Amino acid sequence: MTTSNTPNEAAGSPPPASDSIDWVRVRSPQRDQDRVLQSPTHVWLRRIPSAIHPKHLCRYYPRIANRLAMAWGDKVEVEAIFEDLLQDRRGQRKGFSERVRVEIERLQRFHQRKLHVNYPPLMVVRRRVPPGSAGGG
Repeated sequence: MTTSNTPNEAAGSPPPASDSIDWVRVRSPQRDQDRVLQSPTHVWLRRIPSAIHPKHLCRYYPRIANRLAMAWGDKVEVEAIFEDLLQDRRGQRKGFSERVRVEIERLQRFHQRKLHVNYPPLMVVRRRVPPGSAGGG
C-alpha cells in the first residue's frame, strides 16, 4: 500500500488546476538571504559588462539575481531560469515591470551570445616597479 503526500492524491482526485492554486502559499518562504544580494552575486556582477547590469532586478528581486548568479556557469539551468522568468505557465501572472523584463531579456541574450563561457575573474592590476628601484642597488 502506498501513502500519499497530498490530500487530493489520498482522495483519488486529480491535482488542482494551475489557475486554482494559491501560488503565494505554494511558493517557498522567503529567507533572509533572499532579501539581499549575496557575495557570489556581487562577483557575478563584476564579471559581466556594466552595460547589461540588471540594476532594477537586483534592487527589487535580489532572490532572482542570486539565483541567476549561482547558476550562471550551468548553461541548461540558466536557460531554464530565463524560460521560467519570461514564460507564464501559471496563468494570470502579474509579471515584471517593463524595466526588469528588459534587463532579464538583455541578460538572456548576453548569455546566449557567450555560449556558456565562464567569464574570467577581474584582472588583478599589479603596481609596476621601475627598473633599478626594487631592492639591492
